[in-house]
Amino acid sequence: MVSKAGVLDKARIVLSTGCVCDNCLGRQFAQLLTGFSNKERGETLRRALAFEQELKENKKIDKSNFHDFKFRHAKIKDSKKKTCHVCEGIFEKIGVIVDKCVFELKGLEFDTFHVGATPTKELLENEETLWEDAGIDFVESLKTEISREVGKKLQKILKKEVDLKQPDVVILVNLEKNAIELTINPIYIYGKYKKLKPMPQTKWHCYECRGLGCKVCNYTGRKYDTSVQEKIGDLILKKTEGVDTKFHGAGREDVDVLCKTLREFVLEVLQPRKRVIDLKKMESAINKKYKGEVEVKYLKIVEKPKVQEVKESRKEKTYKVIVSLEDEIKKDDLKTIDGLLGTINQQTPERVAHRRADIIRKRKVLSITSKFIDKRKIELEITTEAGMYIKELISGDNGRTRPSVSSVMNTKAKVEKLVVVDIA
Repeated sequence: MVSKAGVLDKARIVLSTGCVCDNCLGRQFAQLLTGFSNKERGETLRRALAFEQELKENKKIDKSNFHDFKFRHAKIKDSKKKTCHVCEGIFEKIGVIVDKCVFELKGLEFDTFHVGATPTKELLENEETLWEDAGIDFVESLKTEISREVGKKLQKILKKEVDLKQPDVVILVNLEKNAIELTINPIYIYGKYKKLKPMPQTKWHCYECRGLGCKVCNYTGRKYDTSVQEKIGDLILKKTEGVDTKFHGAGREDVDVLCKTLREFVLEVLQPRKRVIDLKKMESAINKKYKGEVEVKYLKIVEKPKVQEVKESRKEKTYKVIVSLEDEIKKDDLKTIDGLLGTINQQTPERVAHRRADIIRKRKVLSITSKFIDKRKIELEITTEAGMYIKELISGDNGRTRPSVSSVMNTKAKVEKLVVVDIA
C-alpha cells in the first residue's frame, strides 16, 4: 500500500525537476483513484503542496510550479509561469491538434475512430528522465494521455464513437513529423457471384514483369484484361472512393471454368472515403453493366472475421463436364465410370506444383452420372468433396491422380468444357 505521505513525497520530487504542468504531474499517479483526469490529479497534488509551501518552504521545489497561487505568508520569488519541461506545453496545444484532425477528416465517412500518438524523441527523453527521478510505480505514458485527450475532444466535436478494436479510421498524431496521419480501415462486402464468361476470379498480373509492364504483356502489366474481382469491384470502388480491392472467395474456378451457381465471396475495399452504400442499388448496377459476364446477389456489409469464415468453408460441389477422349468408345464403356466413386488420391497437379506443396490429397467422388455424346465425347455430372481437382480427375495428370476417367476408361481424356452447377 502507498501512504498519502508517499504520494506527496513523489509529487515533491516531480516538482523539484523543474516546471511541470498539471497533466504531467497527475500522470505520474494515473493508476491511483478512478474518475479523475490526470489534470485533476495534478491540480489536487499541486494545491496540497502549495498549502505545505505556505507553511514551510520546500527550497527544492521549482517555484514556477506555484506561479498561479497567491500566498499569505510564504515569500515566493521567481514564480513566473514557465513551459512544462516534460511535455513542452503539448497539452496547451491540444485544441490546435484537434482542429488539424477535424480538417484532415473532412469528406470522410466513418462511425468509429481511434486516436494514437507518436511523441518526439525529445518528449520521450524528457519522460524517461522524469521516471528516473520519481519512479514509475503508478505512471501512465505521455503517448497514452495525448491519445486519450485528443480522442475525448474529437468525440464531442464529431459525435462519433471511439472503438479501440476495430475502428473505421485510426488517427495518428505524429508529433515527430508534425502531421496528422489517417489509416482508413477497409470495409468488407459479402455476397455471392456467378461467373458466366471465362475470366480469372482475381486480378492476374503478368508473370514476367509482375505488373510493371513489359513486351510479353504489351506493357499492360496483366495476363488477363479483367476478372470477377474487377467486375464486382469497379462500381463499388467508384462509390466508396477506395483505392483498391482484395477478393476473398470460397474456393475458386480456373480461368476457363464457368460458375453458373452462386459462390460466396467477400470483397475488401481498401481505404474507402465513403462507407454508406445502397447495396441493393449497387447489386442492380453491377448486374446491368456486366450482364452475361458476372452476376451478384445478397450483397451486405460484414465484419472482418467473415473473410476467414468464407475462405475456410468446405462445401460439396457439382460439376458438368464435357470430356474429349483420344480413342473411340461404345455406350457400354460408360459403365466403367462408376469406378470413380469413393476416394481419389490426388498428388499436387503439375500445373500448380510451382506454388503448392507437393503432397497427396484424398478427396471423395460422392456421385457421378454419364451421358454418351459420340464415340469420342461424353458428358459427366460429378459431385465431389471440396478441394477436388476436376481437370486432373478427368486426365489423370500423368498418373498423379488415381483413379481417373483416363485410367478407368483406358484412354486419354481431357476436359473440353467445365461448369460448376451447384455448391451445397
